[in-house]
Amino acid sequence: MDIHSMVRVAALLILSTALAPFAGATPPVPVETVTGCVKDGRMLIQAPDRFKRERPLTISPCTNIPFEFKRFEGKQIRATAGIDHYNGAFVCPRDVMILGDCKTDKVAAPARKDLPRQITDDQADEIVWALPEVQALIKRMEGAKAAPFSMITGYPNPDAEPGKPGAFYEVYVGERHDTHTVRVLTLIVDAYSGKVSVYDEAAEKIIPIEEYRKRTPK
Repeated sequence: MDIHSMVRVAALLILSTALAPFAGATPPVPVETVTGCVKDGRMLIQAPDRFKRERPLTISPCTNIPFEFKRFEGKQIRATAGIDHYNGAFVCPRDVMILGDCKTDKVAAPARKDLPRQITDDQADEIVWALPEVQALIKRMEGAKAAPFSMITGYPNPDAEPGKPGAFYEVYVGERHDTHTVRVLTLIVDAYSGKVSVYDEAAEKIIPIEEYRKRTPK
């Protein structure tokens, strides 16, 4: 195991007690307001777009915030929750609003068998840690109590074609403090080329890393 992997594993172990509200989830658990369909106790996220490629997440309510499974079954809802792709969980949903009945699923196109090989999650992680932005974060935090960490929060669809939706990793980069974590970047790594883009949280869209660098003061 290389040093980056060891840092990542250590960060996850220490953080397991720091995020008590999301019991049972592997930190960090990004909290998002999303729209999706509830079926068989699972949430299939339909928006924001970057979550559409993910598998349905098992709904895991907090003990103090009940989730009305029977009422929401078969309904399209909007809710705020922790998006835990690592454990496949929709954590502590709240502020739930029914938008209507679930939309009919479209028939998926047959999987292609002649696709190029995708990069592994370790390779995606190595690409992220080698970025100047992440190296600058490491240097900036030397000697500080906080520590940098990364975690893959979205995996590519093995049947996705190069350049198409779903053909990338989503990687959360942040700072681990004693009592909390701070998101620094959400990076999108192409599963075939390894090219890196950045998720612009304010604009809710993915932008090329070159554009991000132009916007970011040095």
